[in-house]
Amino acid sequence: MLRVFDHNGREVVLAADEAFPADANIAWFDLDTPTQAEELAVEAAIGTSIPSRDELRDIEPSSRLYTENGALYLTASIPYKTDTPVPELTDVGFIIAKGTLVTIRYAEPHAFRLFSASLGKQEDCAGGYDILTRLIETIVDRNAEILENISRTADGLSARVFKTSNASRPERVTRDLEATLVEIAGIQRLLAKTRESLMSMSRVASFLQGQSTIRDDPKLDERSQSTTRDILSLAQHADFISGNVIFLLDASLGLISVQQNQIIKIFSIAAVVLLPPTFIASIYGMNFQFMPELDWQYGYPMALTAMVAAALFPYLWFRRKGWM
Repeated sequence: MLRVFDHNGREVVLAADEAFPADANIAWFDLDTPTQAEELAVEAAIGTSIPSRDELRDIEPSSRLYTENGALYLTASIPYKTDTPVPELTDVGFIIAKGTLVTIRYAEPHAFRLFSASLGKQEDCAGGYDILTRLIETIVDRNAEILENISRTADGLSARVFKTSNASRPERVTRDLEATLVEIAGIQRLLAKTRESLMSMSRVASFLQGQSTIRDDPKLDERSQSTTRDILSLAQHADFISGNVIFLLDASLGLISVQQNQIIKIFSIAAVVLLPPTFIASIYGMNFQFMPELDWQYGYPMALTAMVAAALFPYLWFRRKGWM
């Protein structure tokens, strides 16, 4: 799909197979999973080639940030599906040629929907660089929202984990904590994707800030510097959240271990309590001919009494020591 925006932020609607009008004053071509015909039409309009999907996936900095034939090529990783259990990153290409911005992508990050919806409400665009810096701002703001959601979710999980640990049934506590581990893994995955995106956006912002067009325009230069500062601040905040998530993971694993130890302790105490009575019963269960106690009138109740006393003594001892 191809969407076209003019310098007023309005979307230019073209009929099928209609060429771009010469007086359209186009500022932004947005290619979303484009067809070959759409790619060729945009290439003809900007006078340069558009990278393929495989080229967008290259991880070398020289393949993601470069200039060629007077055109600027940037590639950034942007999170999407952030509201699903399996968030992902998509590689988005940014091209500026002849003062026009071209974006090529094969997914729809939420930041693009937000930006395209608000573009017409903003002041007149000053060309591709102006739109690009605004779009990067929106992407960074969206990453900030994701981090805020992660932080709130982690705080809620933390309160729930330590509240769950006070439950009376160890087996129930263990099941709840194991379910929490799955949620923590989801948070960590989303956090890792967001941190990777911020690292990618940091490279893009630094490279863009070095362009003469940005440096020579005070407005664009200030916006670019502000975006760079925001990315740095968010990266530090992401590190802080990562530390909290790691603590939450360690706490959950530790509490699971404590609950399992409680269960093992119960079995251990039961074994110790039952061991002396078993010893007494095994003595009087032997089939020797000469055992004086076999002829006692009160031998049987005495044996039972000894077994109960032998079980009761370690039980009371454990209770006094606070081991149960």
